[in-house]
Amino acid sequence: MNRIQFLLSTSVLGCAVLIQPAFAQNAPAPAAAQPQVLQEVVVTAEHRTSTAQKTAASVSVRTGSDMLTQGRYQLSDILEDVPGVVGGAANGVSTGIQGLGTDNPATGLTIRGVQSNTGGGGGVTTTAASAAIYVDDVYNGIGGGYDLDRVEVLRGPQGTLYGRSATAGVVAIHTHDPSTTQLSGQVAAEYGNYDLRHVTGDVNVPLIQDKLAVRVSGNEYERDGYYSADGGAVASADARVKVLWTPTDNFSALLGYAQQYNVTNSEGVSINQGASPSTFVFLPEPLSPTGNNNFHQYWGNFNLNLGPVAITYIPAYRTWHQNAVVSQRGAFNVNQTVQTPTDWFMTHELRIHNTDNDAKLKWQAGFLYYDNQLSDVNNLYSLNPVPPLFLPGYIFQSATTKSTTAEGGFAEATYAFAPDTRLTGGLRYDHTQVVNSEAYRAFGGAPLTLTPGQGTRDFSNLTYKVRLEHDLTPRNLLYAMISTGASPGDVTIVTAPVTNQPTVQALKAETLTAYELGSKNRFLDNHLQVNGDVYFNDYGGFQTAGEDVTPGGTYPTFSTLVSPMKSYGAELEVVARPWANGTITANGSYTNARYGNFTTDLPGVQPNTLFSTKVVPGVAPFQGSVAYDHRIPIGDNTLLLHGDVHFFTAHDTASIPVAWQAAGVEPFVHVPDEAIGDFDATLLIGGHYSITAYVRNVADTRFIPNNWNVDYQGSMPPPAGEPSLSDPRTFGVILTAKY
Repeated sequence: MNRIQFLLSTSVLGCAVLIQPAFAQNAPAPAAAQPQVLQEVVVTAEHRTSTAQKTAASVSVRTGSDMLTQGRYQLSDILEDVPGVVGGAANGVSTGIQGLGTDNPATGLTIRGVQSNTGGGGGVTTTAASAAIYVDDVYNGIGGGYDLDRVEVLRGPQGTLYGRSATAGVVAIHTHDPSTTQLSGQVAAEYGNYDLRHVTGDVNVPLIQDKLAVRVSGNEYERDGYYSADGGAVASADARVKVLWTPTDNFSALLGYAQQYNVTNSEGVSINQGASPSTFVFLPEPLSPTGNNNFHQYWGNFNLNLGPVAITYIPAYRTWHQNAVVSQRGAFNVNQTVQTPTDWFMTHELRIHNTDNDAKLKWQAGFLYYDNQLSDVNNLYSLNPVPPLFLPGYIFQSATTKSTTAEGGFAEATYAFAPDTRLTGGLRYDHTQVVNSEAYRAFGGAPLTLTPGQGTRDFSNLTYKVRLEHDLTPRNLLYAMISTGASPGDVTIVTAPVTNQPTVQALKAETLTAYELGSKNRFLDNHLQVNGDVYFNDYGGFQTAGEDVTPGGTYPTFSTLVSPMKSYGAELEVVARPWANGTITANGSYTNARYGNFTTDLPGVQPNTLFSTKVVPGVAPFQGSVAYDHRIPIGDNTLLLHGDVHFFTAHDTASIPVAWQAAGVEPFVHVPDEAIGDFDATLLIGGHYSITAYVRNVADTRFIPNNWNVDYQGSMPPPAGEPSLSDPRTFGVILTAKY
C-alpha cells in the first residue's frame, strides 16, 4: 500500500469511526427542503466576500455538491457548461512522442477564444498560459478535483488582481476549509464502466472547540483505457491536510499540505481516420512504458483584522517531477526519455484592504513574488540506423535549465459616488525575468550549449481596469468595463536545422485589452435569473515557437510566429425556478475569434501560408447547454433527477497549411454540429446517505477532439491523428455517506 492509499484509507476509516457517536446521538435528519426561490451564491472572485449577483463581472459558479452527485470531477467536465470556456486542465504526464509534458494545467484552457502561447518544438515543459488556475488561492495549485466547496470562473482579463497568466480569465477553485465547531465526515465510492474505481473521502475534527481544527481528505481514481485497457489506463491518487487555528476573533492561520500522484499509459492502439473523416480505424500497437509525475504542495493563509484594515498573507511552495519513456514502433522506431527531475515554484502574496463593507470607498492593494526553478531532460533514441555511423543511437540528447522570477504590485479601489452607482479603478505592474540554458547533442556530434547569458530576457507589464456599475433596482445591475491582462513573456529553446545549434526563441510580453458590457438580473420575485454580457478582445499577439515553418523539409525549422488576435461575442446564463421542485438552466455563448497576419523574423519564410484560415481552431462559434433538475420528496427521502444537453456548432479542431487545404485535408480536422446528453438520478436517504446513478454522453457521440494532429502524407488523406477521440458513453454508480 503506497502513501496515498494509506492516507486515504486513514481518512475513510477516521470518517467511519467518528460518525458512530454522531449516529448514536442523532436521528437521521430529513432531506433539506428545496428553497422556493433562487438563493444567493457567495463568491470571493475579487478578493472580497460578495455574491455572484452583486459582482460586476462575468463570473460563473459550480458547487462541489452538484459536481459530486453528477459524477463530474475532471475540470473539463466541471467547466463544460460554462459559457465561453473550452477545455480543462492539461494533461500533466508526458506520454506523447513529442515529449510535451506540462507543470501548468491552465494551458488546457481557452477562454473567449484566447489560446495559450506555445513553446519550442520538442520542449518538455510549457510556457506561461493565457488563463490562470488557482486552488485555495495558490497559483497553479493542486487538489482541485475533490472535497470541493465551489469553482468560480471569471471570464475576461483579471490582470489587476491576479496578474500572472490571468490574460483571458481565471478559474478559482475552493476546497472545504476545516470547521472549528463541527465534527463531520464523508466518504463516496464510485464504480463505472471501463473498470472505473473511484473513492474519495474527508473528515473534519475540531481539536479545540472554536479554536483549532484539522480536515483530512483523499481521492483515488483509476480507469482503463477506452480503446486499449492497458494502453489508455489512467490513475491518480491525492491527499490533502488542512489545519485551521483561530486563537482570537481577529486572527486566523490556515496551514495546508497536498500531494498528487498521476500515472498514464499510452499506445496499445492507434486511431486513424479512414477514407472519410468520420470513419476511424483502430490498429494495435506495442505499449509504451508507463509515464508518471507527482506534485507536492505546502501553503498557508494568514488573516489579521486590525479594525479599519485587514491583512492577508499567502505563502506557497510546490514541486513537480516527471518521468516518462515513450516508445514508437514502425517507420519511426524510437524510444524517448522525458524527465523533469527539478521543478519547483515559490510564491508570496500579501494583500491589505479596508474592512468597512458599507464605506463609500473600498480599496485593496497587494504584492506578489514568484520564483520557478526547473531542469528537464529530453533524449530521443532510434533503433534504426542513425548518421553519421548509421548504427542505432541517439538522434538528440538535451538537458535544459530554466529560471523564472517575477514581482508585481497592484492597487484597486471602488468608490460609490451615489447610493446606486460605483466606479472602480485598478492598476498593476509586473516584472518578469526568464533565464534559459541548454546542453544539446545531436546524431552523436559534439555537445553544443546555450549559456544563461544568451538565454536571459526581461519583461515588464502594466495592466489596468476601469469599471462603472449601476443598480437599476436592488435586483438589476448594469456594468461597463475596460480591463487588461498580460502574457508575461517567456523564453523557449529550439534547435537550428543543419547546425543543430540551440537557439533562443523569445515570446514577447503581450497585452490583451477587453471591452465589456454586462447585466445581472433577478425577476419574478427571485424565481428567474438572467445574466448576460457582450465583449470585444484586442490581443497584442498570440505567439508560437512550436511551428515548423518548413513543413516537408529535411530538417524541421522552428521560428517564433506572432499574430494579433481579436475576438468578440456574447454570453448568456439563465436560471429559472418556475415551480417549487423544478429548476431550469440554460447557458450559451457566441464567440468569433480571428488571428491577424502572422509575422516572423526568419528570412524567406511566408508564415501566413502555414495556416489555411485565420479562424482560431478548437473554438465553436456557438456553444451552450440546457438542463433540468427535479426534486421528488418521498417521505424522509428525496429523489433528485438531472438531465442536460450540451451542444456546439461546427468548427475546425486544428490549423493546417494552405497546401494541405488544397490537397483536401481540411475535412479531416472538421467537427460537425454535435449535441451530447447526460442524465443522473440521486436518492437522498434521510440526511446521511445517497445513491447516484449517472450516464454521460447518453447517445455515445464520438468526434475528434481539439488539437487533433494531422499526419499529412503526399496527396493522400491524412491517416492518423491523436491517439484518442472524445470520451465515449460512460456510466456508473456513486454511494455516499455523510455525517
